Amino acid sequence: MTSAGHARRGVGLAALAVASVLGASRPAAAHPLDIGYLRIDARSAEISIVLDLHVSAAARLAGVDPAAMDAAALRHHAEALADQTFRGSQIITEAGPCRWTTVSSELDGRTASLVGHAVCLAAPRTLRWRFPFLAASRISPTFQVLVKAQLPGAERVAIVDQLRPSLELTGVAALGFPSFVWTGVEHIGAAPDQWHGPDGWKLPAGLDHILFLLALVLAGGSLLQILGIVTGFTLGHSITLALSALDIVRPPAGVIEPLIALSIAFVAAQAVLGKREHHRWKLAACFGLIHGFGFATALNQLNLATGQLVAALFGYNLGVELGQVTIVLITAPLLLYLYRHPRFHPVTRGFAAAIFVAGMYWFFERLG
Repeated sequence: MTSAGHARRGVGLAALAVASVLGASRPAAAHPLDIGYLRIDARSAEISIVLDLHVSAAARLAGVDPAAMDAAALRHHAEALADQTFRGSQIITEAGPCRWTTVSSELDGRTASLVGHAVCLAAPRTLRWRFPFLAASRISPTFQVLVKAQLPGAERVAIVDQLRPSLELTGVAALGFPSFVWTGVEHIGAAPDQWHGPDGWKLPAGLDHILFLLALVLAGGSLLQILGIVTGFTLGHSITLALSALDIVRPPAGVIEPLIALSIAFVAAQAVLGKREHHRWKLAACFGLIHGFGFATALNQLNLATGQLVAALFGYNLGVELGQVTIVLITAPLLLYLYRHPRFHPVTRGFAAAIFVAGMYWFFERLG
């Protein structure tokens, strides 16, 4: 095939990739804005629950404009929001189901808090609870709820999301190291069940992270160099996770989200222009610095004990690193082969252009 033919094929593939990426853009537009915090005090027969949501997430659930979600609007929608979220099912204990009672709300900055109460037959030793709202169309597939529960004589930590919508604290110790590792793998879309669901194959929720990695690979280099770049990301990610969890630095999510999208577009633009930056690991580390704030903010909200916090930070970062290495080992052989053969450069640059368009699309979307 002639160079012109390869160029036409590259353009065609780029157009197809743009359509695919932008079609999946909604699931990727999530990080700090799509984390909820649920605190449960079940040390007596009357259980108190506090669910913290970003005001934008609360507005989406209520079906109102986020700009209109002030304290008065939150009070007006509090009962409906509680029914859509934590009151969507009953709390079940060893003595039977609990009965929901009152709901109130508070607005603190950009955090909407729903405060609920349930009455049980006795102080629970075990607790089972489902969250059907995590599968709702108004909730991003990436939405996670970090849970801290105080039971008589014990404290439990857990995570629920669309893939794990049930909370079971029957004789379960605090969330273990392996669970945080797997959460890190899921965060970047590297878990197998994120690629295939009941309706067949699908794009994972961590698509923006994956596209960033692919843009780095499209810029070329050896497999060892690319793995070093991936480790640079984890280094930056670890630094901001620690800084944010220790409450040293905590920028607003409204700033972090557009910067993540912009960094994707920047790396993709370098690949389109054929610039092979020899210090891409530094760029990846900067992206990691930006990207690391979301989960750390969630951990900080739970006020974990020092031992739990260290396990969470280390395990989560290890999961991110393992997920990234897996994605690189799967995709790098093909992409590097295309990169090393000039006749395929229109194809690789076409894919990089698609990633650039997606990054800019997410950037402007998240600014809004």
